[in-house]
Amino acid sequence: MTEAPPPRRRKRGRRSMTGCRTCRARRIKCDEAPTQCNNCASAGLKCEGYDLCRLPIKRKSPLGRIPEVELCLAWVPTADEKRCFSYFQYRSIPSLAGFFDSQLWQQLALQMSRADPAVYHAANALSALHEDSETTKLLLVGENLRRPLHRFALEQASRSFALLNRRCASQDPERLEIVLLCCLLFVLAELLLGQYTRALQHLQGGLQILKEAQQISKQCIPHCVIQALRQLDVQSAHFGSGPFLFANDGLKELSDEDFLRPLHSLEEVRHNMNSLLHPGIHFLANRWLLSSAEVQANYSKLRLRQQRILFLYTRFRHQFETFYDHYYPTLSYRGQQSADIIRLQYRSQLVTVKTCLMKKPVPNDLTPDYEALLLAHEAYMAKFPERPTITLDLGIIPGLHTVAVNCPRYSIRLRAIKALLSWPHYEGIISSTFAASIAVVSLKAELEAKDQNASSIIGEPEAELARYLFDTVTSTQNIPNWTTVRASRFLEHYKETKPSPSPESDLDRQKKLVYR
Repeated sequence: MTEAPPPRRRKRGRRSMTGCRTCRARRIKCDEAPTQCNNCASAGLKCEGYDLCRLPIKRKSPLGRIPEVELCLAWVPTADEKRCFSYFQYRSIPSLAGFFDSQLWQQLALQMSRADPAVYHAANALSALHEDSETTKLLLVGENLRRPLHRFALEQASRSFALLNRRCASQDPERLEIVLLCCLLFVLAELLLGQYTRALQHLQGGLQILKEAQQISKQCIPHCVIQALRQLDVQSAHFGSGPFLFANDGLKELSDEDFLRPLHSLEEVRHNMNSLLHPGIHFLANRWLLSSAEVQANYSKLRLRQQRILFLYTRFRHQFETFYDHYYPTLSYRGQQSADIIRLQYRSQLVTVKTCLMKKPVPNDLTPDYEALLLAHEAYMAKFPERPTITLDLGIIPGLHTVAVNCPRYSIRLRAIKALLSWPHYEGIISSTFAASIAVVSLKAELEAKDQNASSIIGEPEAELARYLFDTVTSTQNIPNWTTVRASRFLEHYKETKPSPSPESDLDRQKKLVYR
């Protein structure tokens, strides 16, 4: 008997890394003629041009396989764009939704990115950077065009801006909604690159468009888009450049009765928390921009405002804990996660507002308050292992940063720093990596002032953090006015270092046209 011949295997050809977008979408060989390929010209099709780069063949993701999204679009996407959009839907959207259900991300952004090519390309740019952040752990500052995902993100952002510029001259009723949604995506993309200056420029441009639209246009902009811009605008107060539009903290409009009535849903709880969170952020940002002498000169006014905020937070605490005891067991897993984040939010604000007018060092009597706050954060992180990379919601970073820079006991501060480093992510404009690096520098400065050994306090990652911090400082404008930076001593070493202006690119000119 003769052995059966082995089955013939089809020889796989090398993946084409060139060719125009139209031919690649049609799965035919492109002749790659300059400007417009002959295949498209002879078939009477519009040649979509050539990409600057192709993504490498996808290796197995550490987060598991991402299914490909099959969409019926009014334009022809390439295989790389399909791959990035699948990542956007299955990884970026859940991350952006953060700790709460989100109409903005789970509904509006998903629908608009499937319906409008400008939003689609902006979403792909964000998802490419989001995917790249899996390997960099947010320690990379700025674009690195040797990284394929960075090159792809740059190309997708350029396509989005070109489409937005064409739309700006039209009377499309959805124009403002699309521009503002793209603005949010660009802000988040720049944050993933550690480009705070450019992120805040995008934010300021979007807020200017929103302001003009509210004054002269009758178009209804979705409330969730306005709320997202407001969240970022309020947070920008900590970065020395805002708020640009929502300067009123809303404290005068808050009524005592709002924090006395029983709460029956998470929506009501979150509404009350947000109504307190915004004035709290305003107050803390304004206080940390003052010198010790200015605090002393305005102490009476600051003290009255502090007491008012603490009074309302104390009322909310009783209101929330009553809701928590009654409803928490009946909530879904997602609902319990949301409730526990709100608990961390108000506990962090209580400790931070209570201690912000004290002279440093903080009295040892407050060590139990910081330790209890740290334990609450550690318990949350152990209970909910999900790790969003970027979200607009404030969660664990403010509380852990407060412990890491203020607690009188160094061992507790080190635990808070390690908790921040264990979860590299953004909450709005706030980065856990930057918060941890500032806390490390502050702690080392205190140890050196006491003639204690401060050569290494967290071990091997310290060199990476130092390099990341230097890159952030030298590439960011207005960083001396960041509230987290003003309280630290490390700028003494960098005060002569200023970021050199880079030449204006075609993409920069496109951005100016969109926000003009």
